[in-house]
Amino acid sequence: MGLSELSIDRKNNEELWYKAEMTHRQFASLSQKLNNCDIENEIINLPFFKNKIVKSKKINLDEVEKWLKNSWNTENVMNQNKSIIDNTGQSFAMQWAFPQAYYSVFGSILAHFKALGYPQESHTSVIKHFAKLIEEKKFPESISFYCTGPKNNYSFENINKPNDLTSIEFDSNDINTIDNHICQFLKATREIKLIEKAPDLKFKNKKGQKRIKLSPLMWQEVSDSIGHTTIIDLLYRKRIKANYQDIDTFSSVHFKGIEVLSNLGIIVNRINLINEVYIAKAIGIGQYQEMLNRHLIRVTNDPAKMRFKAINNIFNI
Repeated sequence: MGLSELSIDRKNNEELWYKAEMTHRQFASLSQKLNNCDIENEIINLPFFKNKIVKSKKINLDEVEKWLKNSWNTENVMNQNKSIIDNTGQSFAMQWAFPQAYYSVFGSILAHFKALGYPQESHTSVIKHFAKLIEEKKFPESISFYCTGPKNNYSFENINKPNDLTSIEFDSNDINTIDNHICQFLKATREIKLIEKAPDLKFKNKKGQKRIKLSPLMWQEVSDSIGHTTIIDLLYRKRIKANYQDIDTFSSVHFKGIEVLSNLGIIVNRINLINEVYIAKAIGIGQYQEMLNRHLIRVTNDPAKMRFKAINNIFNI
């Protein structure tokens, strides 16, 4: 192998390490953020939860249960990736773990929306309405961080972006490095969404030709059309990248598959807890328990069992 080939190989290896390590640190940060907060207590004290959750007048309980089962089953499949990694010593299974994480959360959100009467069903509309509910303070504070604004003029809500840290710095005991990774993740995801959305608005110049360079006002219009960028956008982005762009990363020796999978599990569990407790509040905890029991008759699902204990505690306080 010549010097140029060695140089290229070294560069590719460094890029794979960076991608693998950034993925690990991003999801470790999200996991730490959600696992170290008291979401249960936040829910109990949230005015929306206490006073304004009402069952939809047109509720179809079969639809609610269908999406809950979809969420539970997908979460279960995601967690089974651990045995694949343990048995093979490789992390290639993580290619599917990211889509599974997103679809489990999407299922629980859609069940939540069906229970409360929100009409959104497509991925784009559900993600955008989730962000709107966050802005309206209908979710616990710990999960209500987001990035907003047009290209080159981003701002963060409910989370602070440190200015004195490098992009790679991470300490699981330092909230500043945790928030920095989350903000970077949010910002990069928002920029991708803005760039992808801009052509749909068909901006034209005075000659009626397609605009190549957009003005600040045009970027603001694009920004308004996509809503805010939340944790659900992050999961959706990784779902896409896992399927098409990051396959080499998951096969890399640098990728910490078990750790990333564990962090994904925590993130999914915390988001699903919020959606499920809202469903239980809307339809009644007894009805929710019946749905869960019908699932558990056929499937072993420890995370769902543990969530029910947390949900039951919330209702008994």
